[in-house]
Amino acid sequence: MDILIKRKDLPALKQHLSESFELFLADKGILTKLSDFNTQNSISGSLWVRKKQNTSWLFEVMLTDTENNEWIYKRDNQIRRHINEIGGITDDGVPYIKPEIQLLYKGGSSVIREKDYRDLERLLPVLKKSEIKWLYHSLRQQFNWKHPWLEIIDDKTKSLPTHTLIIGGTGMLSAASLWLAANSNKVSILARNQTKMERVLNKANAGSFITPLLVNYKDSTVLKEKIQAAIIQNGPIDLIIAWVHSDANHALDIICHEVAQESPSWKLYHVLGSSSNLNQMKDATVKKYPGCQYRQIQLGFILDKESSRWLTHQEISDGVIDAVTYDREVKIIGTVEPWEKRP
Repeated sequence: MDILIKRKDLPALKQHLSESFELFLADKGILTKLSDFNTQNSISGSLWVRKKQNTSWLFEVMLTDTENNEWIYKRDNQIRRHINEIGGITDDGVPYIKPEIQLLYKGGSSVIREKDYRDLERLLPVLKKSEIKWLYHSLRQQFNWKHPWLEIIDDKTKSLPTHTLIIGGTGMLSAASLWLAANSNKVSILARNQTKMERVLNKANAGSFITPLLVNYKDSTVLKEKIQAAIIQNGPIDLIIAWVHSDANHALDIICHEVAQESPSWKLYHVLGSSSNLNQMKDATVKKYPGCQYRQIQLGFILDKESSRWLTHQEISDGVIDAVTYDREVKIIGTVEPWEKRP
C-alpha cells in the first residue's frame, strides 16, 4: 500500500512514527535512513517504512508538492489540479488517487513497463470523457506531443458514442444514465416522469450534454416526433440503451425505425426481464434492422444461501455499465438459474 501526503506534512509524519518505526529515503534505487538533518526539500518523493529492529518493509509514503491548495505534478510543475480533485473515496471509505493521475505517473515515467500499457488498456474504457481528456493534455504538455499513449487515447476518444439514447433512464437506470452522460458526447434520455428526469439532470456533471425527452411511450405519434427532434438536434444515434415496459412494447420498434433512417450502423443494448426469451427477441430485431448491432442485458436475481432477492437499481446500472464498457453480446445481471429459486 502506498500512502500519499503533502511534503509540508513530513514533520508531522516523522513525529507520529518516530517511536516505533524507521523511515528510509528511496532515491535512484538506494535506500538511506532518514535523519533529523534531512530537510523537506532535499528529500526525494518516496519514503520506505519498517518497524525498528525489523527487516520487513511495511509500506511506502509518497511525498507530493502543493502550492495554494494545488497538487503539483513532480515531473512538470505546469501540470496541476486542486488538491480536492486528485482523489476519491470508495464505497467502503478507502481513499484513493484518481486513476487518470495514476496513469500520468505511469506514462510520464522515463521507462514505461508492459504492465503500465495493460493498466492503460484496462482503465481507458471506464474513465470519464473529462478524465481521458485531462490525461491526454497532461501527457502532451509533458512530452511536447511526443508520447506513445497519445495515439491510443486519441483512438479511444474517437470511439466514444456521438449520440446516445437511453430509454427509461430515470429510474433503475439512472446511475447508468449519469455514467453514459459522462462518457458520450451527447445523450438523450427518454422517460415519462418529469420529477425523476429533473433528479437525474441535477446530478449530472457540469460538462454533460443531456437532452431530456419527456413523452408517454404509448403515444406513438409524439414518440416518433421526439426521436426525430433529438436526431435533428444532436445528430444520428449510434448507441441505444433500452428498458421498455411491457405495456409499451411497440415503442422500441418505433424508435429503432427512426434511428435506422439516419444511422447505417448502431448498437442496441436491450434490457430484458428475467423471463424473456433472448433468442426470440434477438431474431426479431436483427431481421428487421440489419444495421443494428444487437446486445442483450437480462435482469436476473441474487441468490443468497437459501434465500433470493431481486436486483437493486445500483446493481442493474452497474451491470449495464459493464455490458457497454466491454461490449458484451449477452450480459446476465445476477442469475436466472435455478428459475424456481427466484423471489
